[in-house]
Amino acid sequence: MRHGTTVWNEKGITQGRSQNRLSQSGKELVAQVSKKFSSNKIDVIIASPLMRTMQTANMMNRYHNVKIIKDKRLIEIDKGIFTGRNRNSLTENEKYLRSINDPICKMETYEQVFERVKLFFDDIKSNCKFKNILVITHGVVAGFLEIIITKKEFDISTKGNIKKFKNAEIKNFEI
Repeated sequence: MRHGTTVWNEKGITQGRSQNRLSQSGKELVAQVSKKFSSNKIDVIIASPLMRTMQTANMMNRYHNVKIIKDKRLIEIDKGIFTGRNRNSLTENEKYLRSINDPICKMETYEQVFERVKLFFDDIKSNCKFKNILVITHGVVAGFLEIIITKKEFDISTKGNIKKFKNAEIKNFEI
């Protein structure tokens, strides 16, 4: 699951690893999703430690009352110098550098994100004692997790292959 909508999502501001809260509409969206998802069995929730994902986890947990585990490997991609900047205010060169996640801009590369998400998945698959796990994370991380779970063909050099989750979107996978 991807976290609910934040104010920065609504304003087009790059969040990266910032500690943003859910917007009112984001809270309403998560409340709707949590109610629809209430009959699903969950044994544990594993979430990114950022505020927006923890708020989402706590709201989803209202119907389940299970342990919530924070895992740093699920944290959002680091957007470096673009964190807190409105995408519409970027120059053409900045848009290009942001689009390729250039490390010169103190950004995390897609390769780095993919590797930590792969480590998370391998660890969960090998060591987790829970059967029904709700993972709450961010768009890019959720997209990589889907690629890893489904073993989809993937070219990390093209951003277009990453299918980002919508805010508060849940996808169910059987492993």
